[in-house]
Amino acid sequence: MFTENEKPFFLQQGYLHVKGVLDSEHLATVQAEFDRVWDLEKPPVSQHKLLKHRVFIDLIQHPPILERHRAIFGGQVQLLQYDLLRQGPRTDFPLRAWHRDFTYRGDFPLSINTILYLDDMTEERGPTRVVPRTHLGTEKPSMDRTNVPLEGEVAVYANAGDAVFINSAIWHTGGRNQSDALRRGIYLYYGYWWLKRYDNTIALPWQCLEGANEERLQLLGVKMPAADIHMY
Repeated sequence: MFTENEKPFFLQQGYLHVKGVLDSEHLATVQAEFDRVWDLEKPPVSQHKLLKHRVFIDLIQHPPILERHRAIFGGQVQLLQYDLLRQGPRTDFPLRAWHRDFTYRGDFPLSINTILYLDDMTEERGPTRVVPRTHLGTEKPSMDRTNVPLEGEVAVYANAGDAVFINSAIWHTGGRNQSDALRRGIYLYYGYWWLKRYDNTIALPWQCLEGANEERLQLLGVKMPAADIHMY
C-alpha cells in the first residue's frame, strides 16, 4: 500500500508520516480499548498483554499498516514487539531523548517501528522528532547532545489516527507532554522473520492463536513463511 512516492522517501529519509491510517470509527474503538486495557492490564502493556484482546489482535493485520511493511520485507515480515505507551499531562521528562533502536551497517531496514497516534501531536504534546538520513551511517547521538534539540531535526505533527513508520536505525526521540491531556500511542514493531522477537521466552496468549489464519501465525513467529530457509 505504499504510494509511488512513499517507498523512495522512506528508504532515503528513514521515516514516513501516513495520514488517516485509522478512520474515525475505528479510531474511536481503538482509543476506548486502549484506555480499558491500560487500566485492566496495568503498565507496562506489551504484546503478551495486548494479544489477549481482539481489537489489538486484529490491529497487527490492519492493511494500511501491514501492507507498508510488506512493501519492505515482502513475505518475510514478522511482528517483533507491540506496546502501548502513555504520558500523563504535564510530565517532567526531558524535551529530547535521542537514540537509535538498533545500529547496523547498510541503508536497507532490518526492522521498522510504527507509531500509531491516538491523540493529536501538537507542540505542547511533544511530537516525535527524527533527524532524516541518520539511518545511513552508524554514528550515534553524542552523550552531551542526547537531551537537546539537534540541527536538522524534524517534528512530526501527526493527528490522531495517523501513523509514522520509522527505520529502527534513525535518530529519533519522543517529546515531553506539556499539555493538560494524555499523550497516547501504540507501537507496532515489524521486521524480518529470522530476527528474534522481544519477550520470545514468554508464551503467546492463547487468544491470539485461536482461529488464527496463516498470515497471523507468520506474523507471530509461529509459522515460517516457507518450508526451507534456502528459499531466501
